Amino acid sequence: MICEPVSLYRLLTPSDYVRMPWKNGLGETLEIAVKSDHLGIAYRVSQAAVVNDGEFSDFSGLQRTLVLLGGKGMKLTHSTERGYQVVHELYTPLAVARFSGSDKTYATLVDGPIADLNIMVREGQVSASVEPLCPAASVKLHQHTHALYAGFFASSDSEVLIQDADSKGIPLHVQRVQVPSGHTLEFTAAVKVSVVTGFGVAVDIRGNSEPNHGRYFNYSY
Repeated sequence: MICEPVSLYRLLTPSDYVRMPWKNGLGETLEIAVKSDHLGIAYRVSQAAVVNDGEFSDFSGLQRTLVLLGGKGMKLTHSTERGYQVVHELYTPLAVARFSGSDKTYATLVDGPIADLNIMVREGQVSASVEPLCPAASVKLHQHTHALYAGFFASSDSEVLIQDADSKGIPLHVQRVQVPSGHTLEFTAAVKVSVVTGFGVAVDIRGNSEPNHGRYFNYSY
């Protein structure tokens, strides 16, 4: 009996991403993964470049996580719905900012354009865990019963180890994968991902339980 190789992932190249204009018309984004319904976006993972100072688009109803991928950095100034002002200073690669899509957010570049990764999820129904990864770091992804999406975006040429396990935690399959800069691994099973070389961002998105009904948000494909 010949055993077929088990695939734990699929590799997306930049040509697989969908080029979309920003809502405010001041730039464009490359959609890596997105799911929407009659209420709008459930979740979206995208990559973009910011080339000028300016105000972010309004994404009320969504929670945002932004990771600096390249460039000298930028400062984000948020004016919240409650009248507070919050500042994120993203000056080093893989620096992270988390904020509400309803904030009035203004970006000030430090010295020239930057590249970033954006993760947006619907408030109250969907959650995202976003973790920058460097060599020797590992993370478990797609473990939740109500997992919606799990991926690894390579911010530099990277090598990662991917393994799954049985119910007792014993590894079943181990795969070593080269991920070129700007490419994404989308995982099709619960896995542990370890970075051997390079840098990247792990994204794990899952549905939340509805507080009044005990049901989970589960996007229907």
